Amino acid sequence: MKCDIYTAVAIQPEVKVVEKRSDIEKNLKRCLELIDVAPQTAPSAKEKYEGNWAPIKLISFPEFFIQGHEGHWPFEHYINEVLIEIPGEETRRLAEKAKEYNIYIAGCALERDKDWIDDGYFFNTHFIIAPNGEIIHKYRKITVATHYELAVSPHDVYDKFVAMYGDDLSAFLPVTDTEIGKIGTITCMDGHFPEPARALGIQGAEVILHPLLVEPMMSPPQEVWQMMNRMRAWENVCYVVAASWGALNGGLRQKTIAPGKSMIVNYNGVVTAYADYPGEAIISSIINLEELRRRRTDPSRNFPTLLRTEIYRKIYEKEIYPANQFSGFSPKNRQVRDPFKTIKRYIEEGIYPRPEKMPDYLK
Repeated sequence: MKCDIYTAVAIQPEVKVVEKRSDIEKNLKRCLELIDVAPQTAPSAKEKYEGNWAPIKLISFPEFFIQGHEGHWPFEHYINEVLIEIPGEETRRLAEKAKEYNIYIAGCALERDKDWIDDGYFFNTHFIIAPNGEIIHKYRKITVATHYELAVSPHDVYDKFVAMYGDDLSAFLPVTDTEIGKIGTITCMDGHFPEPARALGIQGAEVILHPLLVEPMMSPPQEVWQMMNRMRAWENVCYVVAASWGALNGGLRQKTIAPGKSMIVNYNGVVTAYADYPGEAIISSIINLEELRRRRTDPSRNFPTLLRTEIYRKIYEKEIYPANQFSGFSPKNRQVRDPFKTIKRYIEEGIYPRPEKMPDYLK
């Protein structure tokens, strides 16, 4: 049954960094408990999932929500302890909750895919589970954090990815039409760029899920997280649900690397729910699709309909960050991913003025 007014929830868990595979179970168990109690913290839902004017229909978790993440992890640690299958045991248990409460559940996890793992590739995958328990949406993160991750981007293995899944925009950045609207997903680093969210907006995404950033980009003086989520909502005339960690436990970094700040933003770029604190949290806000759809009929500041694509595409005529960099091998360290060649070319071509002192790594 279609639902054009409902409550969306962002769950902000405290995540245990996975040292052994058993840690995934600890994180998952707590996340399942937080799903159970979500209605108690959503005023419009009045302590239950159904029977209210705006029932909870969507729950979004942050990136790495059952795995945690450390930027120093070696390749072998991912393979032996961290990766999960999607679908697999973990998503099966989440699917049980989706069926029990008749809701959509979204999350991000590092994925072991049988079609890729034998060659050493794994993805950072954003998925959505429907109320019938089926996985209806999978997005492989495009803008992997080159300084931090070892997951591959579809862009890193472009030709093989296209051969397997096609070359449509939706093969890379899907938007899934559901009973609670058209939903698209981006992940963390994607939010630093307007293009991933714009790719969803141009396909009509009404709700964009965008989980996770870490300090120092969330607290003053930077507050990049808040700015990017508000802009992605404003420029695409859509809602943004942005779940974050409440803490990162058991890692080398300080717990406050994750200061909370999960947020939900409406299509006017206005923050309608915000956990301005660390620790576990559950926030919620109303998604009014009818109101959004009527707003999109207004030509004033209707940005997705004002795109001057013939001119804008000239920005992308030249290759910048090369595709297929890892078509022959999986990147097993982070240094090989750094965009040094592009930086050097920008300097050589005068796009970036040369500094008086060039760092050694660019000489």
